[in-house]
Amino acid sequence: MTQNHLTWVMVLSVITLLAIIGFDGWSGHFLHEGFGPSENTSHLPNITIIATGGTIAGATSSPEKTTDYKAGVLQIEEVIRSVEDQLRGVANVYVDQFSNIDSININSSFATNLSQHIAEELNKEATQGVVVTTGTHSLAYLAEFISLVVTSKKPIVVTGARRPHGSLGADGPSNLVAAVTTAATRGWSSENHNVVIVIQDKVMAPRGTKKEDDQFLPGPRSLLGDVKDSKPFLRWLPGPCAPVKFNISSIPPGTSLPRVELLPAHQDFDADLVEAAIGLGAKGLVMVTYGGGYWPETSALQIKKLTDENGVIVILANQGQSEYVANARSGFGIPGGD
Repeated sequence: MTQNHLTWVMVLSVITLLAIIGFDGWSGHFLHEGFGPSENTSHLPNITIIATGGTIAGATSSPEKTTDYKAGVLQIEEVIRSVEDQLRGVANVYVDQFSNIDSININSSFATNLSQHIAEELNKEATQGVVVTTGTHSLAYLAEFISLVVTSKKPIVVTGARRPHGSLGADGPSNLVAAVTTAATRGWSSENHNVVIVIQDKVMAPRGTKKEDDQFLPGPRSLLGDVKDSKPFLRWLPGPCAPVKFNISSIPPGTSLPRVELLPAHQDFDADLVEAAIGLGAKGLVMVTYGGGYWPETSALQIKKLTDENGVIVILANQGQSEYVANARSGFGIPGGD
């Protein structure tokens, strides 16, 4: 199973984790100099850029080095500085440097803290929208997580870059302008239908979007529109990402979330792997099935026994996007619908 096939399986891991907990590092917030509201700009929306690091904040030793660089080095103000003229007149831009890390180091605790922080920002009456900058390795996963746990009707736009700032063909500045413009555009965002990814001149819903061969590819029904001249042109509006939102507002910062393990089916799968995962403290399992929910019969009964006895939640997922798991065909687990 390739990494690309795991895109929605990883998302289901998050959903499983959130189902277990139940549903129902900020460095300051300041106005970027030159973008504050004035008599001439008071009519513009107030958009907060919450920066977390990634390639968009990456530094390279020379312009031609587009792969040999360190992510999460520059402050987001430096990226903004290169597009000040383009942002002026679009929005009153505020900057919030939440973190500055490589996205390969983002974990569930980080995603939880960030989502809580986004919710706090959107609860401010003066804030009309948020742009989140992050690394592209986990961008789609992070955007999906945010869409599942942040309840708001205000827009949340997630963006990043494939090439570091200052390199030849650096795409971070243009992606940032497009993201801020999208967040400042009225009419597309509504209650619980408010999170989009803007990158590579596309506007995409998080669900179904994946990164493959350094390109972001929309999944079924997730391409919402295009970006032309840094402005969004939407053909579709974001739909609901899930029937319910998960309430994480009461989780203390830094809390370790329940452990969820990912286990793919194969011809010699042994229930001992499930027993080992439970022994290591797993409270949830995402089982990657054959086809539309099939599992080897030799281990299915033992898996059901182990998970039932230990109260472990099991979500059944499919490897790709071409077939949905709508039934628990082997007698255990909850069909994940993916």
